[in-house]
Amino acid sequence: MKPQWITILLNRTKIIYGFTITIWYLTQFIGAVAVINLYSDDDRLKPCSATGTLSDPDESSKVLDLPLLLLAIFHMIEWIRYTVLLTVVCIGTNISILYYIGAPNTLYGLIAYGITHIVYFSDDGKMCGEEQPDRYSWLLIEIIAFWVLYFFYIFPFVFTMCRGKAKAYQTLLDWKNAVGEDDDEEEEEK
Repeated sequence: MKPQWITILLNRTKIIYGFTITIWYLTQFIGAVAVINLYSDDDRLKPCSATGTLSDPDESSKVLDLPLLLLAIFHMIEWIRYTVLLTVVCIGTNISILYYIGAPNTLYGLIAYGITHIVYFSDDGKMCGEEQPDRYSWLLIEIIAFWVLYFFYIFPFVFTMCRGKAKAYQTLLDWKNAVGEDDDEEEEEK
């Protein structure tokens, strides 16, 4: 769907899209702040093991650092994308093309969450989870949030499809008629 039509549909159905996009916007903001905080947490330097490579604090830190870093990047990009989309919904500016430009972040998110799953359930991940419980617990929260929210919010336009083509067409037609009336009023004033 063309960006200008999406702008009109989103702006004309502010309650539905405003509510759902705000929830995802806040989720991404909280996710970014939490992951960045945990990435630099003091616990990251606790050795995960008394012997072996994970007895070195730097090596222990690397186990959970990668998924936290990948998730931080994902959350920040999604937060920016949904800031743009929320601006489109609330103000009606036709900048939804910027949202579409960030679409590859969806695939990146799948990769980031895949790596998070792998690290969380790995032996090294479990071992570091005992010594770095906050960081490990947050990865579990991220995994749960992924399965609960990711596919629902990654496609915000599902609501438009669920409402049907006729309703979308009617919304665009109503907009066109409203714009036409505004143009007629401007011509009468001249």
